[in-house]
Amino acid sequence: MVLLLTHNDVSSLLTMESNIKTMEQSFIELSHNNVKMPDRGVVIVEDKNGWYGVMTAHMSGMKALGTKIVTVFPENTKLNKPTTQGVISLTDANTGELICIMDGSLITGMRTGAVTGVATKYLSRKDSESVGIFGSGYQSRFQLMAVCSVRDISRIVLNSPSANKKTEFINSLERELDVPITIEQDINKVLDNDIIITATSSPSPLFDGDQINSGTHINCIGAHTKESSEVDSTTIQRSKVVVDELNTALREAGGITKDNVFAELADVILGKTPTRTNDDITLFKSMGLSLEDISTANLIYNEAIDQGIGNNIELS
Repeated sequence: MVLLLTHNDVSSLLTMESNIKTMEQSFIELSHNNVKMPDRGVVIVEDKNGWYGVMTAHMSGMKALGTKIVTVFPENTKLNKPTTQGVISLTDANTGELICIMDGSLITGMRTGAVTGVATKYLSRKDSESVGIFGSGYQSRFQLMAVCSVRDISRIVLNSPSANKKTEFINSLERELDVPITIEQDINKVLDNDIIITATSSPSPLFDGDQINSGTHINCIGAHTKESSEVDSTTIQRSKVVVDELNTALREAGGITKDNVFAELADVILGKTPTRTNDDITLFKSMGLSLEDISTANLIYNEAIDQGIGNNIELS
């Protein structure tokens, strides 16, 4: 039998707090060489500006084995459809049997946010209380949820060309986070915050790196090609750059080289690398790794079994 978990099932089982804890443990597993994670397979659907990815991981310490299929179709906004969609399958690591199929759309957002939460916990100043965010798309909610989970945030400043069309979404997010959100087109006012998040599809830098205040922490989650970058070379040069996984970042992130990477996230979590003084600018570049999806899916599957949630189906 295969357990089938819908979007609603996943939503009822996954919290940002539990996801952040799982992400932290996942990167420790990675540092202990307990993760096998092949390069993601990618197909570009050029006529629709679409991205189709296949991401697989085996995490021996967690006994987690699975694959995510995820799509990103930015033009879906015109069709009133989600831009990011996905499905995850889990396999029994002992027998090779398919044990679960679950909706992966929420997981993609939550785990991306959760990794930002981990990075913010270890890289931002502990007294950080304000956030400036570029972007009001699908990922923005999860990014803000995560940062507000690890820091006592009292102010959010948002910059997005489509923000005025998303009043209902922003108002609901404000209520969910219990933090006031100000829409601001003046980029300098967005940068004048303790934590900066770039969550856009912009192929080119969003701001001048010379305008960033000392002591700022930056989370960059958009731009996943060598030809694109949400931040300029000045920002990278002024920052202690931390990546989720070095080889993936070197292969897929614009502007990232071995010479400008300060550390991998796992080394920061384990305390192998001292992170900041109060005046340092830190920057976390998130690429999105398959271990994040599979460990999150494994967390959800175990919770579903414990709580008796989902429907069992027979495929053979």
